[in-house]
Amino acid sequence: MKKSNLSYWLGCVLLLAAAVVFTRCKKSSLANNAPGTDVTTIPRSVTSFVHPGVLNTAANLDLIASQVNSGDATRNAAYQKVVDFINNNAMPTQFYSTVYVGSNGHTSPSKSQIRKDAILAYALALRFAKTGDTQWSDKCKFILNGWASTFQNYATIDASDNPNQPDLEASWTTPSFVAAAEIIRYYLPNGVSANWSAADINTFSNYLNNVKNNYINNTVNTGYNNNWYVSAGYAKMAIGVFLNSANVFNDGETILNNVFNSVIQAGGTMPELCDRQDCVHYQYSLTGLTFAAEIANMQGDNSLYTALSNRISQGYDFMRSAYNQSTGCNYCSTSSTVYPGLEVAYHHYATANMASLRTVSSNATPVYVPADNTFLGFTTYTHYNVGGGSTTPPPNNNPPIGQVISLKGFNAKYVSGENGTQAMTCTRTTAGDWEHFTVLDAGAGKIYLRSMGKYVSSENGTQAITCNRNTPGDWEKFTWGVNADGTITLQGNNGKFISSENGTQAMTCTRVTASGWESFGLNQ
Repeated sequence: MKKSNLSYWLGCVLLLAAAVVFTRCKKSSLANNAPGTDVTTIPRSVTSFVHPGVLNTAANLDLIASQVNSGDATRNAAYQKVVDFINNNAMPTQFYSTVYVGSNGHTSPSKSQIRKDAILAYALALRFAKTGDTQWSDKCKFILNGWASTFQNYATIDASDNPNQPDLEASWTTPSFVAAAEIIRYYLPNGVSANWSAADINTFSNYLNNVKNNYINNTVNTGYNNNWYVSAGYAKMAIGVFLNSANVFNDGETILNNVFNSVIQAGGTMPELCDRQDCVHYQYSLTGLTFAAEIANMQGDNSLYTALSNRISQGYDFMRSAYNQSTGCNYCSTSSTVYPGLEVAYHHYATANMASLRTVSSNATPVYVPADNTFLGFTTYTHYNVGGGSTTPPPNNNPPIGQVISLKGFNAKYVSGENGTQAMTCTRTTAGDWEHFTVLDAGAGKIYLRSMGKYVSSENGTQAITCNRNTPGDWEKFTWGVNADGTITLQGNNGKFISSENGTQAMTCTRVTASGWESFGLNQ
């Protein structure tokens, strides 16, 4: 009897070992092979959201539109790519309840259309944001509403296709739809609303929950710890922003943190280049990680950009080596497509390798839309030379228009907008969502400061300053000043300076002259 039990348990152990080996063989070969380097980053838990907040903020949309409208040649050339895409892609005449997808290039009319329509909706949203013309937002809403109200499910084309392909397809198209939806729902170019109805927004939200719950969530069960996991994490973060769901957003970021060190190994090596033997799939991972990092950064969480000693930047160093054909896996050439994550990463890191990648290929600048429509493009229009990422104090008196900043008072505490629920203070030991402000151009050399969708008001010096205005007026205009030591001052429309009050009481805008309490460190 004892011998029989021993045989039984020995058999169980052997079966378990065989299962582990089989599972490891089935999964991507991107396993960590650098002992001691599997260090996870700790994201800043996002609990509330800035809108629009998927790749574009209101401040950046304001900036790029003003540059095109004022005749900036570089920005206008990049914007023309948006117009070209709209002109070259007809509006859909039908939508599919079932989208049939295939793997390894196997395609169908429904698969081609939903990919194209996701990018087209985004292009239309950008055109609305630039012009304020509702003909473009109406077309964008037509696409968003059409898919949201018609789509029911994904299915594979036939038995030859990877049964998990629907999960990946949902991870690719959904965040592009969301990027468009965020603009249409929240952005008011020149005060013009797209007037997307609450009923339609609810239908679109139901669509997002459908693809998230039934497809994107399943991706992490595939064992494909490569661009599949990255795409799923990026998609969930975008969905979390639109649904105002901290749980969904943070779950997406957790997916990325769990796979980060495998996708981009220490030193920047990306095994997908050799595994897939092309110049495309490792760029899927780079683009997904970069887009996710940008979304997180807009929400006050910079951890993905800085994770593992700026590992995303190291990945682009590897990409530069790939185009130099010096990685040992020579599948890239000067004719290979450069994916649009590059431009977003460059606006944050601005490294020499990224600068050279912008011009390495005839398909590089301005970064357009990848031919497979897997990731949204137009990033030269939306991100090149646009402030963002880890900003430093400007070298002159010019305010950092379009950038998100934090302000530290004389008492070494951060200024807080208090989410508009009470008068502003300078009492925070760390800078979170409420302590970040977008600098906007108010004209005539003045600026607005916006936090959590509301504008800072001087209250004309009659009471403590607040951050609760839905629209800005004269009391919300400030003159930006830079001191010799790099600290800045903010002078209200009443000619008085904002004071931190050294954190002892609510902040005011009553000081005739600026000294210690009226000076603020920028992004410290």
